[in-house]
Amino acid sequence: MVLIAHRGGTDKYPELTIDAARHSLEHGADYVEMDIRFTKDGVPVISHDDDALKLFGNSALIADLTAEQFVALNYVSDPSRRPHTLEEVLASGVGPILFHIKEGGEQLARILAFIRIHRYEEKVVMGVMSGLDAKDVKMFDERIRVLAFMPSKDQALEFIDSGADIIRLWEEWVNEELVRFVQQSGKQVWIMAGSSAKGTTGYTSPEQILSWKQMGVNGVLVDKIEETKVLL
Repeated sequence: MVLIAHRGGTDKYPELTIDAARHSLEHGADYVEMDIRFTKDGVPVISHDDDALKLFGNSALIADLTAEQFVALNYVSDPSRRPHTLEEVLASGVGPILFHIKEGGEQLARILAFIRIHRYEEKVVMGVMSGLDAKDVKMFDERIRVLAFMPSKDQALEFIDSGADIIRLWEEWVNEELVRFVQQSGKQVWIMAGSSAKGTTGYTSPEQILSWKQMGVNGVLVDKIEETKVLL
Protein backbone atom coordinates (compact mmCIF):
# COMPACT_ATOMS: atom_id res chain seq x y z
CA MET A 1 0.00 0.00 0.00
CA VAL A 2 1.39 3.38 -1.06
CA LEU A 3 1.74 5.96 1.73
CA ILE A 4 1.00 9.60 0.94
CA ALA A 5 1.86 12.24 3.53
CA HIS A 6 -1.24 14.45 3.76
CA ARG A 7 -0.22 18.14 3.59
CA GLY A 8 3.40 17.00 3.55
CA GLY A 9 3.06 15.16 6.86
CA THR A 10 3.05 16.46 10.42
CA ASP A 11 5.41 14.06 12.21
CA LYS A 12 8.00 16.74 13.00
CA TYR A 13 7.63 19.97 11.03
CA PRO A 14 4.72 22.34 10.23
CA GLU A 15 2.46 21.13 7.44
CA LEU A 16 3.04 22.14 3.83
CA THR A 17 6.72 22.92 4.33
CA ILE A 18 9.63 21.52 2.37
CA ASP A 19 11.17 20.24 5.60
CA ALA A 20 7.98 18.36 6.46
CA ALA A 21 7.95 16.82 2.99
CA ARG A 22 11.58 15.73 3.17
CA HIS A 23 11.09 14.25 6.63
CA SER A 24 8.06 12.25 5.48
CA LEU A 25 9.87 10.89 2.43
CA GLU A 26 12.89 9.94 4.53
CA HIS A 27 10.65 8.07 6.98
CA GLY A 28 8.56 5.97 4.63
CA ALA A 29 6.23 8.15 2.56
CA ASP A 30 6.04 7.28 -1.13
CA TYR A 31 4.53 10.68 -1.96
CA VAL A 32 3.89 13.95 -0.16
CA GLU A 33 0.71 15.89 -0.79
CA MET A 34 0.68 19.67 -1.13
CA ASP A 35 -2.11 22.08 -2.06
CA ILE A 36 -1.85 24.86 -4.63
CA ARG A 37 -3.71 28.18 -4.71
CA PHE A 38 -3.02 31.50 -6.43
CA THR A 39 -2.12 34.89 -5.02
CA LYS A 40 -3.53 38.23 -6.11
CA ASP A 41 -0.76 38.63 -8.67
CA GLY A 42 -1.28 35.17 -10.14
CA VAL A 43 1.58 33.29 -8.48
CA PRO A 44 0.91 29.64 -7.54
CA VAL A 45 1.66 29.08 -3.85
CA ILE A 46 1.38 26.23 -1.37
CA SER A 47 -1.78 26.67 0.71
CA HIS A 48 -4.61 24.36 1.66
CA ASP A 49 -7.03 26.94 3.08
CA ASP A 50 -8.36 29.86 1.09
CA ASP A 51 -7.24 32.18 3.88
CA ALA A 52 -4.13 32.52 6.05
CA LEU A 53 -5.84 32.37 9.43
CA LYS A 54 -5.26 28.82 10.66
CA LEU A 55 -1.57 28.49 9.83
CA PHE A 56 -0.42 32.10 9.93
CA GLY A 57 -2.85 33.97 12.18
CA ASN A 58 -3.82 36.35 9.37
CA SER A 59 -7.44 36.49 8.23
CA ALA A 60 -6.59 37.66 4.71
CA LEU A 61 -7.64 35.55 1.76
CA ILE A 62 -4.75 34.05 -0.19
CA ALA A 63 -6.28 35.55 -3.33
CA ASP A 64 -6.05 39.03 -1.75
CA LEU A 65 -2.34 38.75 -0.94
CA THR A 66 0.52 39.32 -3.35
CA ALA A 67 3.14 36.60 -3.57
CA GLU A 68 5.54 38.88 -1.68
CA GLN A 69 3.02 39.31 1.13
CA PHE A 70 2.27 35.58 1.21
CA VAL A 71 5.87 34.41 1.60
CA ALA A 72 6.41 37.04 4.32
CA LEU A 73 3.86 35.30 6.57
CA ASN A 74 5.07 33.30 9.57
CA TYR A 75 3.70 30.01 10.85
CA VAL A 76 1.88 30.38 14.17
CA SER A 77 3.34 27.06 15.33
CA ASP A 78 6.90 28.06 14.39
CA PRO A 79 7.45 31.76 13.59
CA SER A 80 10.87 30.98 12.13
CA ARG A 81 9.18 29.27 9.18
CA ARG A 82 7.43 30.80 6.19
CA PRO A 83 5.20 29.40 3.43
CA HIS A 84 6.40 28.47 -0.04
CA THR A 85 5.65 29.30 -3.62
CA LEU A 86 5.18 26.40 -6.03
CA GLU A 87 8.38 27.33 -7.81
CA GLU A 88 10.32 27.19 -4.54
CA VAL A 89 9.06 23.66 -3.86
CA LEU A 90 9.93 22.46 -7.35
CA ALA A 91 13.36 24.09 -7.26
CA SER A 92 14.10 22.20 -4.02
CA GLY A 93 13.85 18.89 -5.86
CA VAL A 94 11.68 17.30 -3.16
CA GLY A 95 9.39 14.56 -4.39
CA PRO A 96 7.48 12.64 -5.57
CA ILE A 97 4.60 15.02 -4.90
CA LEU A 98 0.83 14.79 -5.16
CA PHE A 99 -0.39 18.31 -5.87
CA HIS A 100 -3.99 19.10 -4.97
CA ILE A 101 -5.00 21.76 -7.48
CA LYS A 102 -7.48 23.90 -5.55
CA GLU A 103 -8.00 26.32 -8.45
CA GLY A 104 -7.90 24.66 -11.85
CA GLY A 105 -9.46 25.68 -15.14
CA GLU A 106 -7.53 28.47 -16.83
CA GLN A 107 -5.04 28.54 -13.94
CA LEU A 108 -3.96 24.94 -14.60
CA ALA A 109 -1.72 25.93 -17.51
CA ARG A 110 0.48 28.04 -15.23
CA ILE A 111 1.07 25.10 -12.91
CA LEU A 112 1.85 22.76 -15.78
CA ALA A 113 4.36 25.27 -17.16
CA PHE A 114 6.28 25.15 -13.87
CA ILE A 115 6.12 21.34 -13.88
CA ARG A 116 7.77 21.31 -17.30
CA ILE A 117 10.40 23.94 -16.47
CA HIS A 118 11.54 21.91 -13.46
CA ARG A 119 11.19 18.55 -15.23
CA TYR A 120 8.73 17.14 -12.74
CA GLU A 121 6.57 15.31 -15.28
CA GLU A 122 7.46 11.92 -13.79
CA LYS A 123 7.85 13.12 -10.19
CA VAL A 124 4.34 14.43 -9.75
CA VAL A 125 0.72 13.34 -9.50
CA MET A 126 -1.71 16.10 -10.43
CA GLY A 127 -4.77 16.01 -8.19
CA VAL A 128 -7.68 17.66 -9.99
CA MET A 129 -11.29 18.36 -9.11
CA SER A 130 -12.91 18.24 -12.55
CA GLY A 131 -12.93 15.85 -15.48
CA LEU A 132 -11.95 18.69 -17.81
CA ASP A 133 -8.80 19.37 -15.80
CA ALA A 134 -7.93 15.66 -15.93
CA LYS A 135 -8.21 15.73 -19.71
CA ASP A 136 -6.14 18.91 -19.96
CA VAL A 137 -3.29 17.41 -17.92
CA LYS A 138 -3.21 14.32 -20.13
CA MET A 139 -3.28 16.45 -23.27
CA PHE A 140 -0.34 18.45 -21.92
CA ASP A 141 1.75 15.34 -21.20
CA GLU A 142 0.50 11.76 -21.11
CA ARG A 143 3.29 10.81 -18.70
CA ILE A 144 1.84 12.92 -15.89
CA ARG A 145 -0.31 10.83 -13.58
CA VAL A 146 -3.67 12.27 -12.58
CA LEU A 147 -5.61 11.74 -9.37
CA ALA A 148 -9.30 12.57 -9.14
CA PHE A 149 -10.22 14.57 -6.04
CA MET A 150 -13.87 13.80 -6.76
CA PRO A 151 -16.39 16.17 -5.17
CA SER A 152 -18.87 13.26 -5.09
CA LYS A 153 -18.46 9.49 -4.92
CA ASP A 154 -20.89 9.20 -7.83
CA GLN A 155 -18.37 10.78 -10.21
CA ALA A 156 -15.94 7.85 -10.43
CA LEU A 157 -16.95 6.88 -13.96
CA GLU A 158 -16.71 10.50 -15.15
CA PHE A 159 -13.12 10.80 -13.94
CA ILE A 160 -12.18 7.34 -15.22
CA ASP A 161 -13.44 8.31 -18.67
CA SER A 162 -11.52 11.61 -18.42
CA GLY A 163 -8.21 9.77 -18.07
CA ALA A 164 -7.57 9.87 -14.32
CA ASP A 165 -5.12 7.20 -13.19
CA ILE A 166 -6.08 7.25 -9.51
CA ILE A 167 -9.43 7.77 -7.80
CA ARG A 168 -9.37 9.33 -4.33
CA LEU A 169 -12.11 8.11 -2.00
CA TRP A 170 -13.03 9.65 1.33
CA GLU A 171 -13.02 7.14 4.17
CA GLU A 172 -16.81 7.26 4.48
CA TRP A 173 -17.21 6.42 0.77
CA VAL A 174 -15.22 3.20 0.90
CA ASN A 175 -16.88 -0.12 0.19
CA GLU A 176 -15.63 -3.24 -1.56
CA GLU A 177 -17.96 -2.79 -4.53
CA LEU A 178 -16.68 0.70 -5.36
CA VAL A 179 -13.04 -0.29 -4.86
CA ARG A 180 -13.52 -3.27 -7.19
CA PHE A 181 -15.25 -1.13 -9.80
CA VAL A 182 -12.40 1.38 -9.91
CA GLN A 183 -9.68 -1.26 -9.98
CA GLN A 184 -11.41 -3.33 -12.64
CA SER A 185 -11.41 -0.16 -14.75
CA GLY A 186 -7.61 -0.27 -14.58
CA LYS A 187 -7.30 2.56 -12.06
CA GLN A 188 -5.89 2.77 -8.53
CA VAL A 189 -7.77 3.63 -5.36
CA TRP A 190 -6.20 5.96 -2.80
CA ILE A 191 -8.16 6.66 0.37
CA MET A 192 -8.21 9.92 2.32
CA ALA A 193 -8.11 8.82 5.96
CA GLY A 194 -10.53 10.45 8.36
CA SER A 195 -13.48 12.76 7.84
CA SER A 196 -13.62 16.43 6.91
CA ALA A 197 -17.04 16.76 8.55
CA LYS A 198 -15.70 15.37 11.83
CA GLY A 199 -12.45 17.33 11.71
CA THR A 200 -10.36 14.15 11.59
CA THR A 201 -8.91 14.44 8.08
CA GLY A 202 -5.62 12.58 7.90
CA TYR A 203 -6.31 10.43 10.95
CA THR A 204 -8.00 7.05 11.35
CA SER A 205 -7.65 3.87 13.37
CA PRO A 206 -4.93 1.27 12.73
CA GLU A 207 -7.70 -1.30 12.30
CA GLN A 208 -9.25 0.73 9.51
CA ILE A 209 -5.98 1.05 7.63
CA LEU A 210 -5.31 -2.68 7.92
CA SER A 211 -8.82 -3.43 6.62
CA TRP A 212 -8.12 -1.31 3.54
CA LYS A 213 -4.85 -3.13 3.00
CA GLN A 214 -6.69 -6.45 3.15
CA MET A 215 -9.25 -5.07 0.70
CA GLY A 216 -6.45 -4.39 -1.78
CA VAL A 217 -6.61 -0.58 -1.66
CA ASN A 218 -3.58 0.89 -3.46
CA GLY A 219 -2.78 3.90 -1.26
CA VAL A 220 -3.75 5.95 1.78
CA LEU A 221 -3.31 9.63 2.67
CA VAL A 222 -2.41 10.14 6.33
CA ASP A 223 -0.81 12.84 8.46
CA LYS A 224 1.45 10.61 10.56
CA ILE A 225 3.79 8.69 8.29
CA GLU A 226 6.17 7.15 10.81
CA GLU A 227 3.54 5.32 12.86
CA THR A 228 1.63 4.24 9.74
CA LYS A 229 4.78 2.86 8.13
CA VAL A 230 5.43 0.74 11.23
CA LEU A 231 1.83 -0.49 11.13
CA LEU A 232 2.13 -1.70 7.54
